[in-house]
Amino acid sequence: MSFQGSRIQLLGYFGWGNFGDDLFREVCQERAEMLWPQGLVRVFEGQRQNFSHPRPDAALRRLWASARGSLWATGFAHCGGSVFTELRGTAALRLKLPGRAFEALGISVGPFDAPADQGAVVAALKGFSRVVVRDQESFDRLRGDGVLGGDLAALSRRVRTSADRRVSVEGSQASPPGRDTTGQGHSAGIVICPSQAAPESAEDAAAQIAATLASTDERICVLALNAHPHLGDHVKASVIADELQKGGRSVELLDYGSLGIDGVFDVLGRARLVWSQRLHGAIVSYLLGTPVAIVDHHEKCGAFARDIGLDARFLAREFSELAATVDSLVPARGSGAGTGTVPWTRPVADYVARAEAAYRPSTP
Repeated sequence: MSFQGSRIQLLGYFGWGNFGDDLFREVCQERAEMLWPQGLVRVFEGQRQNFSHPRPDAALRRLWASARGSLWATGFAHCGGSVFTELRGTAALRLKLPGRAFEALGISVGPFDAPADQGAVVAALKGFSRVVVRDQESFDRLRGDGVLGGDLAALSRRVRTSADRRVSVEGSQASPPGRDTTGQGHSAGIVICPSQAAPESAEDAAAQIAATLASTDERICVLALNAHPHLGDHVKASVIADELQKGGRSVELLDYGSLGIDGVFDVLGRARLVWSQRLHGAIVSYLLGTPVAIVDHHEKCGAFARDIGLDARFLAREFSELAATVDSLVPARGSGAGTGTVPWTRPVADYVARAEAAYRPSTP
């Protein structure tokens, strides 16, 4: 069934206050005409719909949003952050609706706990009108039944706008990492994006970061990219910032809930170096040409690193392994220049061009 001219409900982790998922929502809405020509696109979740978790009515509101979408839509598009590891709940029920089309754009497939889960997911995705995955591991699990397109964030108009303001460090007219060419403020120094989903405690993360930063006096910004009041990163980020300040460091604590998408792009674009446990802290930094190191706690993080050819020193299991990234990229205070290099081999322009081609629907 074709999506052209359909009423399309966007499906994702919307309404939870997560930067990456809100970015997917924005990208799909602003690029809707390219992704679904002549289609009518809607999201049924409010921006903060799920902030009341775990109140008893939260699940009912989610069910109501799903029911409204199911009655209205003729097509469903899983967008961006969906990680297909099993089929259950409303996702499984939706597949039983008659006369509906399905797509999955920018998803990850697996890893799976059991072969039966992989078989069920792969079989279901074979019935989708279009499947575009963001990493090689997901593509391999589909055994050639999808398209490898990279992350949906590559389609964001913000990436092109930022590139116009600040020439990529990959080009011959390179701006040093962290040099402010936007006119919006000073360098953000080293930006750290912790994740509440990572296994170590906030105290352990803070101790590792403090020890790893021992060789530099750079400004530090701790950025919480999930703003959910109960499930988000703010508490962990606050502990890290407090511990670093106790050690005498200059630290700024920022939260996506206050900054918005614009503010996050600005901070990541002004950084000399980003350390990120959050996948989209890493992806957006890369797309902006900002040197980034990934603290890998989920397969999708390492998969992105491999896709862009990230230097092995910039992919770590713990913050304690990142000292080499500081030594190689951050200039001494007052030097006014970085190394002018980036720690990856895939040019950003190539990553974006692949996405533009992969996500554009084929003409009948």
